[in-house]
Amino acid sequence: MDARNSHTHKAEVKEVNPELFHYIIYPAAVPIIVAKNGEEIGAMPAVWTTAVSVNPPLLLTALAPERRTYRIVRESGYFTVNYLDFSKTEALALLGDVSARFAPDKFEKAGVKFSPARRIPSAAIEGASAVIECSLKTVLDVGGDHDIFIGRVEAAYVIDDFTDGGWSLEKYKPILYVGRTRRPGPVKRRFATVGQIVEVEYGRGMQQAVEESRKAYRITEEAVRELATKLGRPPEDVAYLLLDVIKNLLGSRWKK
Repeated sequence: MDARNSHTHKAEVKEVNPELFHYIIYPAAVPIIVAKNGEEIGAMPAVWTTAVSVNPPLLLTALAPERRTYRIVRESGYFTVNYLDFSKTEALALLGDVSARFAPDKFEKAGVKFSPARRIPSAAIEGASAVIECSLKTVLDVGGDHDIFIGRVEAAYVIDDFTDGGWSLEKYKPILYVGRTRRPGPVKRRFATVGQIVEVEYGRGMQQAVEESRKAYRITEEAVRELATKLGRPPEDVAYLLLDVIKNLLGSRWKK
Protein backbone atom coordinates (compact mmCIF):
# COMPACT_ATOMS: atom_id res chain seq x y z
CA MET A 1 0.00 0.00 0.00
CA ASP A 2 1.24 3.47 -0.84
CA ALA A 3 2.28 5.14 2.41
CA ARG A 4 0.86 8.40 1.15
CA ASN A 5 -2.61 6.82 0.98
CA SER A 6 -2.38 5.05 4.33
CA HIS A 7 -2.92 8.24 6.32
CA THR A 8 -6.33 9.69 7.10
CA HIS A 9 -7.35 12.21 4.47
CA LYS A 10 -7.15 15.76 5.75
CA ALA A 11 -10.08 17.94 4.75
CA GLU A 12 -9.34 21.32 3.25
CA VAL A 13 -10.19 24.24 5.54
CA LYS A 14 -11.95 27.07 3.75
CA GLU A 15 -12.43 30.66 4.86
CA VAL A 16 -15.96 31.83 5.61
CA ASN A 17 -17.64 35.08 6.57
CA PRO A 18 -16.50 35.92 10.15
CA GLU A 19 -20.10 36.81 10.97
CA LEU A 20 -20.87 33.09 10.79
CA PHE A 21 -18.54 32.33 13.71
CA HIS A 22 -21.42 31.43 16.02
CA TYR A 23 -22.46 28.61 13.71
CA ILE A 24 -18.95 27.19 13.96
CA ILE A 25 -19.29 26.67 17.71
CA TYR A 26 -22.44 24.56 17.24
CA PRO A 27 -23.75 21.95 17.82
CA ALA A 28 -24.53 22.97 21.37
CA ALA A 29 -27.19 22.06 23.91
CA VAL A 30 -29.96 24.66 23.84
CA PRO A 31 -32.02 25.34 26.98
CA ILE A 32 -35.17 27.43 27.36
CA ILE A 33 -34.92 30.50 29.57
CA VAL A 34 -38.14 31.09 31.53
CA ALA A 35 -39.01 34.17 33.57
CA LYS A 36 -42.14 35.23 35.41
CA ASN A 37 -43.19 38.68 36.59
CA GLY A 38 -46.60 38.67 38.23
CA GLU A 39 -48.85 36.75 35.87
CA GLU A 40 -46.64 37.40 32.84
CA ILE A 41 -44.39 34.57 31.67
CA GLY A 42 -41.68 34.66 29.04
CA ALA A 43 -39.88 31.66 27.56
CA MET A 44 -37.31 31.42 24.79
CA PRO A 45 -34.43 29.16 23.70
CA ALA A 46 -30.98 30.59 24.45
CA VAL A 47 -28.17 28.50 23.03
CA TRP A 48 -25.53 30.94 24.35
CA THR A 49 -25.87 29.68 27.91
CA THR A 50 -22.96 28.28 29.91
CA ALA A 51 -21.31 28.01 33.31
CA VAL A 52 -19.15 30.87 34.58
CA SER A 53 -18.12 29.73 38.07
CA VAL A 54 -18.51 26.66 40.28
CA ASN A 55 -17.84 28.46 43.56
CA PRO A 56 -19.96 30.50 43.81
CA PRO A 57 -22.28 28.75 41.34
CA LEU A 58 -22.78 31.19 38.46
CA LEU A 59 -23.95 30.81 34.89
CA LEU A 60 -24.48 33.21 32.02
CA THR A 61 -27.01 33.46 29.27
CA ALA A 62 -26.95 35.96 26.42
CA LEU A 63 -30.30 37.57 25.56
CA ALA A 64 -31.18 40.17 22.95
CA PRO A 65 -32.96 43.31 24.25
CA GLU A 66 -35.77 43.03 21.72
CA ARG A 67 -36.87 39.70 23.16
CA ARG A 68 -39.87 39.80 25.49
CA THR A 69 -38.17 37.38 27.90
CA TYR A 70 -35.26 39.82 28.23
CA ARG A 71 -37.57 42.40 29.77
CA ILE A 72 -39.26 39.94 32.10
CA VAL A 73 -35.92 38.64 33.43
CA ARG A 74 -34.69 42.18 34.07
CA GLU A 75 -37.90 43.26 35.78
CA SER A 76 -38.33 40.14 37.92
CA GLY A 77 -34.69 39.51 38.82
CA TYR A 78 -35.06 35.74 38.43
CA PHE A 79 -35.03 33.10 35.69
CA THR A 80 -34.87 29.36 35.17
CA VAL A 81 -32.83 27.38 32.66
CA ASN A 82 -34.86 24.44 31.34
CA TYR A 83 -33.44 21.52 29.36
CA LEU A 84 -35.93 19.48 27.36
CA ASP A 85 -35.58 16.02 25.86
CA PHE A 86 -35.03 15.67 22.11
CA SER A 87 -38.60 14.39 21.76
CA LYS A 88 -39.74 17.97 22.46
CA THR A 89 -37.65 19.64 19.77
CA GLU A 90 -40.61 21.06 17.86
CA ALA A 91 -41.95 22.74 21.01
CA LEU A 92 -38.56 24.33 21.67
CA ALA A 93 -38.28 25.59 18.09
CA LEU A 94 -41.73 27.16 18.23
CA LEU A 95 -40.88 29.03 21.43
CA GLY A 96 -37.90 30.56 19.66
CA ASP A 97 -39.54 31.38 16.35
CA VAL A 98 -42.69 33.09 17.61
CA SER A 99 -42.93 35.81 20.25
CA ALA A 100 -45.77 35.76 22.79
CA ARG A 101 -45.89 39.50 22.23
CA PHE A 102 -47.61 38.75 18.91
CA ALA A 103 -48.92 35.24 19.62
CA PRO A 104 -50.19 35.07 23.22
CA ASP A 105 -51.28 31.44 22.69
CA LYS A 106 -47.85 30.19 21.59
CA PHE A 107 -47.30 28.23 24.80
CA GLU A 108 -50.58 26.40 24.33
CA LYS A 109 -49.79 25.65 20.68
CA ALA A 110 -46.33 24.41 21.66
CA GLY A 111 -47.84 22.15 24.32
CA VAL A 112 -45.75 23.82 27.02
CA LYS A 113 -47.04 24.20 30.57
CA PHE A 114 -45.41 25.90 33.51
CA SER A 115 -45.24 25.19 37.23
CA PRO A 116 -43.86 27.32 40.08
CA ALA A 117 -40.11 27.22 40.60
CA ARG A 118 -39.02 25.55 43.84
CA ARG A 119 -36.68 28.13 45.39
CA ILE A 120 -37.27 31.39 43.54
CA PRO A 121 -40.38 33.41 42.60
CA SER A 122 -40.41 32.28 38.99
CA ALA A 123 -41.61 29.42 36.80
CA ALA A 124 -40.23 26.26 35.19
CA ILE A 125 -41.40 24.05 32.34
CA GLU A 126 -43.37 21.01 33.37
CA GLY A 127 -41.72 17.82 32.15
CA ALA A 128 -38.28 19.36 31.69
CA SER A 129 -35.41 16.90 32.04
CA ALA A 130 -33.42 19.45 34.05
CA VAL A 131 -34.08 22.85 35.61
CA ILE A 132 -31.58 25.34 37.02
CA GLU A 133 -33.09 28.16 39.08
CA CYS A 134 -31.20 31.46 39.17
CA SER A 135 -31.37 34.85 40.80
CA LEU A 136 -30.12 37.63 38.55
CA LYS A 137 -26.73 38.89 39.75
CA THR A 138 -25.83 41.39 37.05
CA VAL A 139 -26.38 42.29 33.40
CA LEU A 140 -23.40 43.19 31.24
CA ASP A 141 -23.69 45.39 28.16
CA VAL A 142 -20.74 44.35 26.03
CA GLY A 143 -21.62 46.64 23.14
CA GLY A 144 -23.11 43.89 20.97
CA ASP A 145 -26.59 42.77 19.97
CA HIS A 146 -26.94 40.59 23.09
CA ASP A 147 -26.47 41.43 26.76
CA ILE A 148 -24.92 38.95 29.19
CA PHE A 149 -27.08 37.95 32.14
CA ILE A 150 -25.15 36.47 35.07
CA GLY A 151 -27.29 34.32 37.35
CA ARG A 152 -26.48 32.78 40.70
CA VAL A 153 -27.69 29.19 40.87
CA GLU A 154 -30.17 28.83 43.73
CA ALA A 155 -31.44 25.32 42.96
CA ALA A 156 -31.08 22.56 40.37
CA TYR A 157 -33.08 19.39 39.77
CA VAL A 158 -32.84 16.66 37.15
CA ILE A 159 -34.33 13.33 36.08
CA ASP A 160 -32.63 10.13 37.24
CA ASP A 161 -30.52 9.86 34.08
CA PHE A 162 -28.18 12.35 35.77
CA THR A 163 -25.39 11.22 38.12
CA ASP A 164 -22.69 13.02 40.10
CA GLY A 165 -20.47 12.53 37.07
CA GLY A 166 -22.96 14.00 34.61
CA TRP A 167 -25.56 12.59 32.23
CA SER A 168 -25.54 8.88 31.43
CA LEU A 169 -27.58 9.68 28.29
CA GLU A 170 -29.56 6.46 28.55
CA LYS A 171 -32.94 8.11 29.10
CA TYR A 172 -32.17 11.73 28.34
CA LYS A 173 -31.33 12.85 24.81
CA PRO A 174 -30.37 16.55 24.77
CA ILE A 175 -31.50 18.94 22.06
CA LEU A 176 -28.44 20.15 20.17
CA TYR A 177 -28.79 23.19 17.95
CA VAL A 178 -26.81 22.79 14.73
CA GLY A 179 -27.79 25.82 12.66
CA ARG A 180 -30.32 26.72 10.01
CA THR A 181 -30.87 26.84 6.29
CA ARG A 182 -30.57 30.17 4.53
CA ARG A 183 -32.87 32.10 2.22
CA PRO A 184 -34.06 31.91 -0.54
CA GLY A 185 -36.47 29.16 0.34
CA PRO A 186 -38.10 28.22 3.61
CA VAL A 187 -35.86 28.76 6.64
CA LYS A 188 -35.46 25.58 8.67
CA ARG A 189 -33.64 25.27 11.94
CA ARG A 190 -31.56 22.12 12.33
CA PHE A 191 -31.30 20.10 15.52
CA ALA A 192 -29.52 16.90 16.48
CA THR A 193 -28.90 14.77 19.53
CA VAL A 194 -26.17 12.51 20.86
CA GLY A 195 -25.56 9.09 19.39
CA GLN A 196 -22.32 7.62 20.66
CA ILE A 197 -20.58 8.08 24.01
CA VAL A 198 -16.81 7.86 24.16
CA GLU A 199 -15.11 7.69 27.54
CA VAL A 200 -11.57 9.06 27.70
CA GLU A 201 -9.41 8.59 30.78
CA TYR A 202 -8.63 11.84 32.58
CA GLY A 203 -5.06 12.89 31.79
CA ARG A 204 -4.47 9.67 29.88
CA GLY A 205 -0.75 8.97 29.60
CA MET A 206 0.13 12.08 31.61
CA GLN A 207 -0.83 11.11 35.15
CA GLN A 208 2.42 12.47 36.59
CA ALA A 209 1.68 15.93 35.20
CA VAL A 210 -1.89 15.74 36.53
CA GLU A 211 -0.67 14.81 40.00
CA GLU A 212 1.96 17.58 39.94
CA SER A 213 -0.74 20.09 39.06
CA ARG A 214 -2.94 18.90 41.93
CA LYS A 215 0.03 19.01 44.31
CA ALA A 216 0.88 22.57 43.27
CA TYR A 217 -2.71 23.62 43.93
CA ARG A 218 -2.70 22.01 47.39
CA ILE A 219 0.61 23.64 48.32
CA THR A 220 -0.64 27.04 47.14
CA GLU A 221 -3.85 26.66 49.13
CA GLU A 222 -1.85 25.73 52.25
CA ALA A 223 0.38 28.76 51.73
CA VAL A 224 -2.67 31.05 51.60
CA ARG A 225 -3.95 29.59 54.85
CA GLU A 226 -0.56 30.01 56.52
CA LEU A 227 -0.38 33.63 55.34
CA ALA A 228 -3.90 34.21 56.63
CA THR A 229 -2.84 32.94 60.06
CA LYS A 230 0.19 35.28 60.11
CA LEU A 231 -1.95 38.26 59.10
CA GLY A 232 -4.80 37.33 61.40
CA ARG A 233 -7.26 37.57 58.53
CA PRO A 234 -9.76 35.08 57.04
CA PRO A 235 -8.31 33.03 54.14
CA GLU A 236 -10.91 34.51 51.78
CA ASP A 237 -9.70 38.06 52.53
CA VAL A 238 -6.09 37.04 51.96
CA ALA A 239 -7.03 35.36 48.69
CA TYR A 240 -8.50 38.66 47.45
CA LEU A 241 -5.40 40.53 48.60
CA LEU A 242 -3.23 38.10 46.65
CA LEU A 243 -5.51 38.47 43.64
CA ASP A 244 -4.97 42.23 43.75
CA VAL A 245 -1.20 41.73 44.02
CA ILE A 246 -1.24 39.31 41.09
CA LYS A 247 -3.20 41.77 38.95
CA ASN A 248 -0.71 44.51 39.75
CA LEU A 249 2.26 42.26 38.95
CA LEU A 250 0.85 40.83 35.74
CA GLY A 251 -1.58 43.50 34.61
CA SER A 252 0.91 45.11 32.24
CA ARG A 253 1.27 41.77 30.42
CA TRP A 254 -2.48 41.16 30.02
CA LYS A 255 -4.38 42.12 26.93
CA LYS A 256 -7.21 44.54 27.60
